[in-house]
Amino acid sequence: MAGTGAVLLGASCIAAALGAAAHHPLAPVLALSLLSAIAAWTVSRPADLWCVLPALLPVASFTPWSGWWLVDGSDLLVLGAMGGAYLRWGVDAWRGPAATFARTPSGMHWMYVVLPLLLLLGVWRGLDDARGAASWATLLAQLWSQGPYGDYDLPSNTLRVAKSLAWGLLLMPVLYRWPQGAPLRLARGMVAGLLLVCAGVLWERGLYVGWVDFGTNYRTTAWFWEMHVGGAAIDAYLAMALPFAWWAAWSAPHGWRWYAAAALVLLSTYAVLTTYSRGLYLAVLITGVALGALVRRFHFDVPDDTAWHRKAMVWLLAALVVETMGVWLGGAFMSDRLVRSNLDLHQRMDHWKRGVGLLHTPGQWILGLGVGRLPAHYSTQTTEGALAGRVRWLQKADGSTEAWLFGPMRPGVKGELALAQRVALAPGGGYKVRLRAHLDSPAWVKVQLCEQHLLYVSRCQLRTRQLSADSRTIDGWMELPLLGPAFESNGILSAWRGGVLSIKVLQANASMRLEGVELIDPQGRQVLRNPVFARGPSHWSSVAYENFLPWHMDNLLLELLVERGLLGLLALAAVVVWALLLLAHGIRSHKPLALIVGGSIGAALLIGAVVSIIEIPRVSTMLWLLLVVSPLVRED
Repeated sequence: MAGTGAVLLGASCIAAALGAAAHHPLAPVLALSLLSAIAAWTVSRPADLWCVLPALLPVASFTPWSGWWLVDGSDLLVLGAMGGAYLRWGVDAWRGPAATFARTPSGMHWMYVVLPLLLLLGVWRGLDDARGAASWATLLAQLWSQGPYGDYDLPSNTLRVAKSLAWGLLLMPVLYRWPQGAPLRLARGMVAGLLLVCAGVLWERGLYVGWVDFGTNYRTTAWFWEMHVGGAAIDAYLAMALPFAWWAAWSAPHGWRWYAAAALVLLSTYAVLTTYSRGLYLAVLITGVALGALVRRFHFDVPDDTAWHRKAMVWLLAALVVETMGVWLGGAFMSDRLVRSNLDLHQRMDHWKRGVGLLHTPGQWILGLGVGRLPAHYSTQTTEGALAGRVRWLQKADGSTEAWLFGPMRPGVKGELALAQRVALAPGGGYKVRLRAHLDSPAWVKVQLCEQHLLYVSRCQLRTRQLSADSRTIDGWMELPLLGPAFESNGILSAWRGGVLSIKVLQANASMRLEGVELIDPQGRQVLRNPVFARGPSHWSSVAYENFLPWHMDNLLLELLVERGLLGLLALAAVVVWALLLLAHGIRSHKPLALIVGGSIGAALLIGAVVSIIEIPRVSTMLWLLLVVSPLVRED
């Protein structure tokens, strides 16, 4: 019976992943091939699920190119890998009782009762809050019509935020089926994922700002596209992953493995430094000091306790000091941010007060506003949090799709929000944008094409103009030749440097309905994908500039309180406390990975004092893996 259920669940997960991959806007054949390979791998080596997920989750998203938002490549990865492991579970169970498996540790059973109820309650409150006066049937039809697309103030955000806990609960049984060597596999996966993120950091900075430019106002985001509305996805990830880089250097023997691990420590520290996140700096420093103190307190044995290894670790620490001073003294950006720390802290505290002020009734204090409902409430109930714009997709009766762009919700709102698409840039001349648009009244519109990775722009061609119905040419399009310097081709790196076309309505309470957008390059070619929205929002996304308050609480505990209430906060806090108690037992038993996993969770809590994590599903899932492995570390 258990074998049949596992086979059905595994086959369903794989079928869902492959079905979604077949409709991927970018490269469906490649997506199908990769997911099939991952599923086959976890069927043959199910214990590697511990390694595959932390290794690939940090880079398994292509949202700016695909336009997918509610789901992305990371969800397909989880479905495919988890489905393969469940399928193997069922097949082994069919073979007979000779196949033995470990069970969920006894101390974790209560989570199977409490957390599903908490998840269902949070989703129900979120959807009930989002539907307003509409019927449940209308809400469900709206969710179905949106597919993998949506926005943060819509009902679909409830499902987007909730999915990380859903993945965690589905992963727990199958992960615990193959616990042998799980901590080591997880650690190796974290190291591999960190290496991929560091490669992304070098790629990003090499293309857009320069590896040793520490004066430009540019903060690294790597492959964490969730930061298109701000937030701190990369901060939370690096805080959790950096202890594993130190573990790699500490445990590596003399030779190329140690040099590779030391290089990873230096690269990951470079990534930390170039985020210019003061909260991350503090979390990394406190975690590092705490780990060092615990190593001395409990007399952990170094695998390679030679004089060479001790000297090498000292030289590595010296190199990190030099690296930090180089970033600090190499430009004014870090020092400027440190000088503003006191002012920024007061502004953040005001932000926290406004967020907590959204809770009005005893029911909201106990049960929260609902999963994923912070942006919708914050943007409408606080003056400072009003959205600088919105993008809505409307399917008309004839089956065609329109993009509705709205300006700021009220006058004087800080920042901008744009409909955006990534494009390859051609050198040698000016671009032209053509819009097939409808406006009920004249509105100021800004169109820009910039060399841009995610949030920060460099060289741009742009045009700001008041558009009206009279702006159309004889063929029904509005033409906007962009003004600005031509994009240059001055080396191999510039040839790989991409750009972002963004369209914004600047006027408060104004809107524009788009039926099509064309971008004409200097050679006269139309270069946008899905220019007339024949495939709905595919290839299109949104980007926020300057104002990121509406989307984040910037405090893990407060965001849990606002969205899940005291009940949810206490339940999830109990999970973390229980995991840390189990890891403390492992530390007392001199288990090195207990120390590292505990340090990683502790770093997440420290950075969670000034950033949010739960609204970033990829990062939340990795934190969940750390919590799930905690009872196994003491036994490894």
